Amino acid sequence: MTKIKGTIQVTERLYEILNMISEQKKNREPSGHLARFARLIDPVIIAAFYGLYKSRELPPLEEEEIKLDNSYEFNVDISDFTDIFNHFLFCLWVKENGLPDESKDMMKYRQQLYHFISKLLDGKYFLGVILPFYLKRADESESESTSSFLHRLASSDKIGIVLQDYSPEFLAKEFSLIQNEFISDVIAPLGGSARA
Repeated sequence: MTKIKGTIQVTERLYEILNMISEQKKNREPSGHLARFARLIDPVIIAAFYGLYKSRELPPLEEEEIKLDNSYEFNVDISDFTDIFNHFLFCLWVKENGLPDESKDMMKYRQQLYHFISKLLDGKYFLGVILPFYLKRADESESESTSSFLHRLASSDKIGIVLQDYSPEFLAKEFSLIQNEFISDVIAPLGGSARA
């Protein structure tokens, strides 16, 4: 079980989103798209998945903690989320390192695999490195002409019904697209199920 009990590192933009949602829920009359999140942890989970899908990078294994702009306190079980997330990370690791029968040095392959799995199963590493690593990726702009996913998510609350890249519909479509690209690139070639 992976439970966030205490603070996790979040970017400045995600911190603003969490505070906006929290404030709207306190008002008992939630308004705006962000207020529709059932749980406060949901934007964190969405941003982490987006960061993984978009970057297709493995987290740094030798880091012990990644510090971001802010921290936010939670007390929530995220086991369902971490099981899926770790599955995707494992598939990405196998894609980058190959299958066992492709290895020239089986002992080295096994050591690297066990080391990676031990990191995935370490709750402290998951909360201190994996989550902040991908949250940071979700808050990075791809170019000077585009804004980050988290920036657009924060702005989606003020967009009304105008359809543009800040719109909730556009963000949902983009999220779905990069998820499908990630799955077909990372999981399908390994013979895995291409389910979303």
